Amino acid sequence: MTGKFVVIEGLDATGKSTLVKKLVKRLNATRLACPPELKALGLSDGDLRSHFDNRPPVQRRAYYRAANLIASEQAETALQNGHVVMDRYWPSTVAFAALDDDSDLDQEWQGRYPPELREPDTVILLTVDEENRKKRMCERGEPRTDEERNLEGDVERREAVLQAYRVFKPIEVDTSNLNSDGVLKAVLAALHESDIIE
Repeated sequence: MTGKFVVIEGLDATGKSTLVKKLVKRLNATRLACPPELKALGLSDGDLRSHFDNRPPVQRRAYYRAANLIASEQAETALQNGHVVMDRYWPSTVAFAALDDDSDLDQEWQGRYPPELREPDTVILLTVDEENRKKRMCERGEPRTDEERNLEGDVERREAVLQAYRVFKPIEVDTSNLNSDGVLKAVLAALHESDIIE
């Protein structure tokens, strides 16, 4: 019997990574990320993601589309041994394409998965009010991508990304006033209520 494929989505600083760690432990699941960590010869640090995050939008989107295929294959394999919890997946690729003025990716694939990708059993969308999100971003002290800087200053674009996520009909959990244990509890309750996890 195969496991369930659960995808955790949301903007940066909504609590995705923390939830993924806790959910993996609670469900005894395999932890995956999209894009998966991929290295390439000839790049200064070898990291494909940081390389393509600094490329023009058309190249960045092509990289993320290809990374989804690799993540899908990893999920297929891991699901043979139990549940899989993935930090971001195809909905992020489509949602962030809403930031590109010349991209039709968000229109063409809103709420849909390409046939070559394994569709998740459920998507959890974590949200947080912007005041808390900014505070969390500062506390993390991690470098921000150009996309993240653009989102911080543009309410309309941020909302466009969130609306693109919502077309995938996720279970939405507002983490604004919850600690990490509260988020886990809310997500587990939603998974049980939806009969995703017993």
